[in-house]
Amino acid sequence: MIKNFVFLRTFFLQALWNFERLQNIGFLYILYPVLKNLYPDKEKRKEVILRHLGFFNTNPYMVNIIVAMVLNCEKNISSGKETNLKKPEMIKNLMAGPVAALGDSFFWGTWRPFVSFVAILITVLSMNIFSLNYFWIAPIFFIILYNVVHLSFRYWSLIISFRLDDKMIKLISKLEIKFLGDIFRIVGLLFMFLAIFFYFKTFGMSPAVVQERLGFTYPDALMFGFIMIGSFFLGRIKPVIIFYSAIIFSFILGYMGI
Repeated sequence: MIKNFVFLRTFFLQALWNFERLQNIGFLYILYPVLKNLYPDKEKRKEVILRHLGFFNTNPYMVNIIVAMVLNCEKNISSGKETNLKKPEMIKNLMAGPVAALGDSFFWGTWRPFVSFVAILITVLSMNIFSLNYFWIAPIFFIILYNVVHLSFRYWSLIISFRLDDKMIKLISKLEIKFLGDIFRIVGLLFMFLAIFFYFKTFGMSPAVVQERLGFTYPDALMFGFIMIGSFFLGRIKPVIIFYSAIIFSFILGYMGI
């Protein structure tokens, strides 16, 4: 029961940020109910709380691993099995960076774009096959698939970390997250190309308004190849430049009435 309670509190890790120590208050909020049970003496508990008010920042999807290891360590300290009072802080400092890098690269840099590409493909296929009557399937699919994976990982990583404790570090090091991320990137790119293909197959490459404004048409294969080549080069440009360039380009198209 206490593990489930801790799991629910992990969703409030980012409820309160500060410029100096970032997520330290949120992390202490997760630990506090367990610390209150481990240290019934208020003065002793005050010392423990002050230990956990230092700088802390990590990926919210991976924080449960650190939470479990720190709570295991605090349990050993309260029972006298562990004498090094600085060990919980050492765990936080040593683990926060590496697990944040894994979480950022996989969940935000790989999994979220992958599910987005799949949702885009579903949207295009719904327009191609079912007209626009079922376009709502795509956002629902995105919400369900994305959250099922990361919520399951967050829960089981907490449970497993409580059981494995320090051995969890070896388990994380053996995970082929980079290889898995590469697979999802390749498959996601394939889905994106399929979405582009079906979109232009349905709506064509030369809308009448473009022909009217620009005065010429172009073959579908030429435009599809242009998009693929453009996507390759855009991948080498900084996202900020792409973002502001897209805004300027949109203003130009709006002025032209396209």
